[in-house]
Amino acid sequence: MPVIDIPFIKGAPSSAPALNDDEQLSPCSFHELSVKSLAWRERLSADRKQLIFLFIENKISGVQAFLGAISSGHAVVLLDPELSAENQISLVNTYQPEKIITPKPDIFDSYLAIFQGELTLLENDKNISTSDIHPDLTVLLSTSGSTGSPKFVRLTLDNVVHNASVVANVLNIKSSDIATGHLALHYSYGLSILTSFLNSHSMVSLTKMTFMDRGFWKMINERQISHLPGVPFHYQMMAKLRFERLKLDGITVLTQAGGNLDVATRKIAHEFMSEKDGAFHVMYGQTEASPRITTLSHEDFHNYPGSVGTALPGGQIEIVGPNNIEVATGEKGEIFYKGPNVMMGYAENRTDLSLGDVNEGILKTGDIGYLNEKGLLYITGRSKRVGKVYGWRINLDEVESYIAQSTLNAVLQIGDSLKICIPFECKFDQDALLDRLESKYSLPRRIYHFVSIKEIPTNTRNKTDYNQLELEMINV
Repeated sequence: MPVIDIPFIKGAPSSAPALNDDEQLSPCSFHELSVKSLAWRERLSADRKQLIFLFIENKISGVQAFLGAISSGHAVVLLDPELSAENQISLVNTYQPEKIITPKPDIFDSYLAIFQGELTLLENDKNISTSDIHPDLTVLLSTSGSTGSPKFVRLTLDNVVHNASVVANVLNIKSSDIATGHLALHYSYGLSILTSFLNSHSMVSLTKMTFMDRGFWKMINERQISHLPGVPFHYQMMAKLRFERLKLDGITVLTQAGGNLDVATRKIAHEFMSEKDGAFHVMYGQTEASPRITTLSHEDFHNYPGSVGTALPGGQIEIVGPNNIEVATGEKGEIFYKGPNVMMGYAENRTDLSLGDVNEGILKTGDIGYLNEKGLLYITGRSKRVGKVYGWRINLDEVESYIAQSTLNAVLQIGDSLKICIPFECKFDQDALLDRLESKYSLPRRIYHFVSIKEIPTNTRNKTDYNQLELEMINV
């Protein structure tokens, strides 16, 4: 089977720093990264395309295995090593990978260990998988975090490389920049940080620490981080802690993706970065788009703070109404995205790996929004988060976003009422908010029910876990 050059690091200066992590603070050079990746490619060599499960940690060794695997021409599934043993085994039974790379080899007693280092390489010596894998399939990612769902997004190498290149261009990533690799590498946003920085021959500082760890902020300064990515949860936490108190002296760029962040918090982040001559970029994407779709530049934020920006180079956005007919500028509809970074399609079992490109470069995002006269995108909600109350259609994300101007919240529809879940610590004027909601949406005042909760539950990607919240609200 033909092999390819190692993506993202080809042409990088040999001695330039590429990666460090919590255990190896002295940076691994691009030369060392290349050598170790090539070693993995040799270990994974085979006479036909295979499926590899890589349970990847935020460590140098994980990146080396990933680069070696994709350069070997195989299809690689990136997975959370903290998945329960039950979920790991279930996924293996569903997809029957020929090889598994994992820090926890004891789970898979039916596989033979053929290499044991920091990561163990296991092989299915029974060779029971005979179904073909599409020659273009390279990376498979989950959209469901650590639930163990067997549904994966099927991506080509061209999908991932293109997105890494245009993101690097739009963010103006320089070789001297250092990114924080705190987002999980099996998560599309975390993988995008890794690939876009390596593609720019820049350094990524990997860590297993989170914003909740006491040493995280000290680490940011000690490792001279310049680029800090985050999802809405992270920005809400930084705003609560106050940006200026975190002493982010070396940070020159903040990026936000992974869901809708309220405009008030966006403004705080933008003002903070403006005062230190830095940049704050709002980004929108989906795993199905490898994963970035749009970017709102720091310069455009002042005039369009509620927007997620324009499509990345090579991409195009359309707003589509009923019967898949494009709507006029300013009108709401489902967001369609066209571009070279759109996935081939989904996989739910081994047989699906043989499928070709069923999307043909078009992604129906399931998000609702509109384009303004300048072509900037505004997202107003999810099509799946549209409910009906007393016959009235209502976008739950839009209501949640509106309430977020007054207080942190999460909105659910339970029967014919809207449960507005607000953490105990948040203070707001309930009557005044009810007046504004009644005026804004012309819905009966009686449908709104405020519920005080300890905290808004989040999933492993720090997005609101509406399923868990709904379970908590059933008897409230």
